Amino acid sequence: MLRANLMNVPSRMSLRRIPTSLHLPVRMAYAGAWEALVVTHTAQALQFLCEFASRLPVLEALDLYFQVVAVPEAMQETVRTRTLTGLELESLPAPTPMPEPQGWQRFRLQVLLEHQRYRRRYQERTVQLARMVGARAAEAVIATHVENAIGFSGLLRAVMPVEQATDHYLREFSLSAGTAHMVWQRVQARVAGEALTAQYADPVRPRIEEAAVEAAGG
Repeated sequence: MLRANLMNVPSRMSLRRIPTSLHLPVRMAYAGAWEALVVTHTAQALQFLCEFASRLPVLEALDLYFQVVAVPEAMQETVRTRTLTGLELESLPAPTPMPEPQGWQRFRLQVLLEHQRYRRRYQERTVQLARMVGARAAEAVIATHVENAIGFSGLLRAVMPVEQATDHYLREFSLSAGTAHMVWQRVQARVAGEALTAQYADPVRPRIEEAAVEAAGG
């Protein structure tokens, strides 16, 4: 079972080292990033319920989603509510009934033991599949964090470098070390092209070249 992180709600995220003039835009960015994560988790949870409807009742499947996907505790109730209100029961696959011993077989010890083993294997396979699907959901959440961090860095571009802004986002959204590392790398990869292009607009370059020409002429 994964442990949900203790992410603060947007209204309690820090504005430390943020210029006063940007307090409102940053607070709005926090709220927008939070909402994007809720939307992602809700979409993933709805897909999860559809995929496991034949194996588990809806409420059990939703509990299992929260076990295999690290949804922040402060966000869980919102995700749960939106998932249930967005669920279309008529579109769910019918549950697959668990085979049960019939007739005289119910009194045979060997049959009962084999049935118990089957149920245990079925439950273990359900959890195994859930963890696989949970990994897919985690990838979607990471992608959302990357988009959020890039937008946040753009908002603060005039007051801090992208690395510092990304660190600020990762810290305020309380990402685990492993997830933070993946988000950091993907943000850097996304902004690398822009940074390389920007170097040619750097006014320092022509000044250096002019100084070199003057030195050679002197």
